[in-house]
Amino acid sequence: MNHLRFSYLIINLCLSGLFSQSIEVKGTIADYESQHPLAGVNIVVGQFGTTSDETGSFFLTVNDGSEISFSFIGYETITTSIRPQMTILMVPTVLEGEEVTVNATRAIAGVTPVSFSNLTSQEIETRYTVEDIPMVLASEPGVWAYSESGNGTGYSYVSIRGFDQSKIGVMVDGVPLNDNESHQVYWVDHGDLLADAKDVQIQRGIGNSLYGSSAFGGSINVNTQIAKDQREIKASFGSGDWNTTKYQVRYRSGKDLGEDLSLTVRASQIKSDGYRDNHLSKQKGMFFGLEHRGKKFTNQYRVHIGYENTQLLWDGVHMDDIKDRTKRRAGYQAYTDDFLQQIYSVNTTSRLRENLFFRNVSYLVAGKGYYEVLKTGRDYYAYNLDVNNQFTDAQEQNMNTDLLRRKWIDNNYFGLVPTLTWKNDELRVDVGGEIRSYFGDHFGEVSQFSDANLVATIGDGWYRYYRYVSEKKTITSFSHFVWHPPGQPFTIMADIQNQNHNWTLDQETIGHATGHTLSANWDFFNPRVGMTWEMGDSLHWFVNWGKAQKEPADNQIIEADDVWSKPIMAAAEVITDIEMGIDFTFSKGHARINGYRIQYLNEQLKNIDVKQEGEYDYYSADSTDHSGFEWEAVFLVNQKFSFSANGALVMNFFNDGKSIPNIPNTLFNLSLNYRPRNYMLLFAHWKRIGHMYVDNANTETGMIDGYGLLDIGAKYQWRDLEVLVKVNNVFDKLYSTYGYGYESNGYQAFFWPG
Repeated sequence: MNHLRFSYLIINLCLSGLFSQSIEVKGTIADYESQHPLAGVNIVVGQFGTTSDETGSFFLTVNDGSEISFSFIGYETITTSIRPQMTILMVPTVLEGEEVTVNATRAIAGVTPVSFSNLTSQEIETRYTVEDIPMVLASEPGVWAYSESGNGTGYSYVSIRGFDQSKIGVMVDGVPLNDNESHQVYWVDHGDLLADAKDVQIQRGIGNSLYGSSAFGGSINVNTQIAKDQREIKASFGSGDWNTTKYQVRYRSGKDLGEDLSLTVRASQIKSDGYRDNHLSKQKGMFFGLEHRGKKFTNQYRVHIGYENTQLLWDGVHMDDIKDRTKRRAGYQAYTDDFLQQIYSVNTTSRLRENLFFRNVSYLVAGKGYYEVLKTGRDYYAYNLDVNNQFTDAQEQNMNTDLLRRKWIDNNYFGLVPTLTWKNDELRVDVGGEIRSYFGDHFGEVSQFSDANLVATIGDGWYRYYRYVSEKKTITSFSHFVWHPPGQPFTIMADIQNQNHNWTLDQETIGHATGHTLSANWDFFNPRVGMTWEMGDSLHWFVNWGKAQKEPADNQIIEADDVWSKPIMAAAEVITDIEMGIDFTFSKGHARINGYRIQYLNEQLKNIDVKQEGEYDYYSADSTDHSGFEWEAVFLVNQKFSFSANGALVMNFFNDGKSIPNIPNTLFNLSLNYRPRNYMLLFAHWKRIGHMYVDNANTETGMIDGYGLLDIGAKYQWRDLEVLVKVNNVFDKLYSTYGYGYESNGYQAFFWPG
């Protein structure tokens, strides 16, 4: 029997104090300085959009109580409440940041010479239901994602230009999220984070990132929203295939606390059995945001708390079973992952003088959790079980027991990111830095022994068989320059970043553990320079060059939880990135295209360790080449119909000409939105993922074929009630998203199903 891959229904009840009704809105848009009308300005209300005409005028019919946004290349985006008659004056942003003038890490179309895309809150409302963040971002140019569970919940992974998420700098409200040791991002710890997102900016390549984890493939910046003009009390319930449910409640204060104080509180729970058997995930999330706008300073206080309990398999599905509808879903109960993540941050902005601005991000991130698995036939030696030291090493390696294993981590890091900005009519200078301190306590415990002698010796409790502690101190300084001579068509940007990492690891001597004490120090100097050139009001081109370096992950140096592991030398990774692109704006939309070439030295790659579930074998490629082309276009046909499309050609190769595995060679997305009535939206999204190999030899037998998927949905709003229905993978396509292959009694390949 066939089933749709994933369908979902979500019902929102939002009480704002007044029932909304349709009103007609009209107005004009002009440049703040010259007062000249602006044509082609993008105007968005919810999922509905239009553009201003040649005289800067616009007209549309929308629901009262909504917010309306105006965006245009080279101008600051404006979001405000709807009024029947509106006059909008847009401020040029050549030397200022978007919204907050001192945020130098934000890219601005027509100003910042980088490749990027923005996911607006309106787009998030349509695309996002319960999925992990990577699955929502996968509709953007050059972005690809897959999930362990097969339906987008639980453990999910994102890549940009073929670079995995350990090489993508990720931030939430200016707080770095990449793990300080592995550089990984654990999206499952941040359930329902997109529910509070104001927007998400994705920069591709080195981009405009000034601190945090080095951005090789790109950076992802999630900005959450606290303040809104209207009070909101929202309750939401959703249900979908694979026993997927979501509950959410949220309160926004609007003007309840006065003109200068805003509050947002949200609590959520997401549960799903997953498409694959034994891939159940449960995520709980809470967000607290308080914003105070004073005469001199604006402070935003945020708390993100996420808890997850997830079951998952590290194994793929064998090549002989991946096309069987039943066997591809089968699995056994393997790992259980349990983690609590807490993020506390304060964002401060201030205009100190007419041309002087201050910004600071203070943060504390704390996490604690474990993953456990039942192991069979484990030898005493590997788990240091000879607690009385009564057996020889050879005897221990021949003595076995079943056991339940837990690997724990208890870590935290805190930091400050102060930035000072000075600007005049032609020059902007940002000077700042980041100070960060990390501490991680790792230990492993075992229990439930099948060997009665071990139970008699150790007992029924948990026995700790390894422990190590790691610390890392990071100091970053950066300078950001933007120069736009008055009356000239060009803008030049230059960045200088100095970064120092000091890392130590102390392994406790337990049983056969050597008790290594390791330390390393890395100093990086990363320059960037770029230029944009305005060729008329609607056409810009840009070019940039940059260098970035990244320190090795801790487990590339030593696997300190393994008694057999010895430390090895691991060199830093280095890339140089050159890009060129064009932005074109027309009366009904915009288009962008860019090309890039990244030369990569000492690229750290990994193969799944088939003998040790959840572990990887790391290896280094001396030199690799990453190049490609990306494009996107948005077209607003009329007030009812719009469509957008984007794509990427990805060419990532070893020196011998072989493709780097698990990277699709092409990506394509097409989105359609149709609003037959003001209260109804119909939408569709089609994506095409190109083929990819799963091993370095590019074995054709193990190649994952390209595939296309169609998702459709509808949203209906009546007063304060909103209903969203989505059906993913309408044609019930069987496909694979990731894999690995090796030689053992012939070629063997394993795949992750979707």
